[in-house]
Amino acid sequence: MLAPIKPFAVERDDPIERSRHAASVSRVVLGFFGIVLILERPDVVPLPGAGIAGFAVVVVTALLQLADLRIVWAHVEELFAATAAILVIGVQDQQVNAIDLLWLVAVAAGMMARGGRVGWTGRLIVVGALALPIAREAELSLEYAAFCLAVLALMATAGRLTAELNRLLRQARHDAENAETLLLAGEIASRVIQRDEVAMRSGAAVDLRPASPGPTPLPSEAEVARTRAALGRLIDGDGLRMVVQPIVDLRTGRIHAYEALARFGRRRTDHSPLHWFAVAEELGEREALERACLGAALELFERRPAGARLAVNLSIPALLDPATFEVLDDFAAGRREGLDGLIVEITEETLVGNTCEVLRTADALRERGARLAVDDVGAGYSGLRQIIEVLPDYLKLDRSLVADIDADADRAALVSAIAGYSRQVRSLLVAEGIERPAERRVLESLSVPLAQGFHLAMPGEPWPEVIDGALGDDGPDFAVSGPSRGPAPIDR
Repeated sequence: MLAPIKPFAVERDDPIERSRHAASVSRVVLGFFGIVLILERPDVVPLPGAGIAGFAVVVVTALLQLADLRIVWAHVEELFAATAAILVIGVQDQQVNAIDLLWLVAVAAGMMARGGRVGWTGRLIVVGALALPIAREAELSLEYAAFCLAVLALMATAGRLTAELNRLLRQARHDAENAETLLLAGEIASRVIQRDEVAMRSGAAVDLRPASPGPTPLPSEAEVARTRAALGRLIDGDGLRMVVQPIVDLRTGRIHAYEALARFGRRRTDHSPLHWFAVAEELGEREALERACLGAALELFERRPAGARLAVNLSIPALLDPATFEVLDDFAAGRREGLDGLIVEITEETLVGNTCEVLRTADALRERGARLAVDDVGAGYSGLRQIIEVLPDYLKLDRSLVADIDADADRAALVSAIAGYSRQVRSLLVAEGIERPAERRVLESLSVPLAQGFHLAMPGEPWPEVIDGALGDDGPDFAVSGPSRGPAPIDR
């Protein structure tokens, strides 16, 4: 019996908000202290009434900051606070005393409370207030010049420094939230694995013996030559054709993109695409076969429906092969919009050990308008660390996480965690392999935006539409089986 998952406790302790709150409280104290000081020592300033009014403005604006105003009112508060400079500094003489220093500290606290924001209008008001005593007395004392320099230096550096510190704090908090989401996903994934292991130990024994006893005979030289020749014809485009399967936006019901899938030889009679890619791998021609499929997909790309994207699959070795990038670069150079509308899919597990190279290639593709997708997310959990670094535009859930998700709370929890992560990093999440309405409904409830599968649309000749009723059929659940399912989708 597995122990229930303990959710991570999220502590509501925002250092940014706490620092701003403390700065606002400090401004309130400084404002009241300035008022009390002028009341006790009215001879400190030439116009005590103006000084008291100025510090009253400081108190009021600090209280407004504590009210956590919306940005439009925060701008008004900033302008209102700047007018305190006229009352405390502008109408007084050039003698620098405790009142002036209190006001200067209040200005610094105000910048901190605004998160470093110092608008140009507010700065001009303060600079104008500093200039009033100089214009009125037609001279500039040394101590007042030093005071003016201190105020100008504060506005030039303190606001910018506070803004940068707040940016770093926000980034640290965001990274912590992302890490927490992935840790939660890891705990759920671990539980799914443990549960499956328990089921295997308690269920029937799994027969791991080969289907036929004895060693597999090695192919003859003639068979290898025939296979190599057949593969060469496929690489040359003879027998290669492309079908596409829609990727549907569950929020609008519209087709967001199409995934290009390779088919080889005669329909339903020759070996599957998976077979031919395995053969190409054995014969050292995998990248060449993938480039042939890429070329055929790029021909479709030119004819895709308006507004739809086209996804093409590339393995990491093929993606990092200079010859592959040359194909994409030449194609982009011949189009005014470059690769805008193209999605390049790579698998999660192949990211491991190739992150730096993938990052450089991904940046080059993005410069040309392409988007990057990571396929089979969840099939290899070790790749999640690389996903954090690459930050793809799309995350495609592995079919194993989607199958029977309506009857599996653990899978639903894992998909929910990945969906939350994808929203945090602004990646679009795609659920692959939806075969039943119940699976679609659960994914919709988990706010998964994009989906793909036999329930929505079968792979077919360009360009298939969404099956009628696939997005609104809430009738009894059913499993798609038998010949009507068509060929299994191959990630090519």
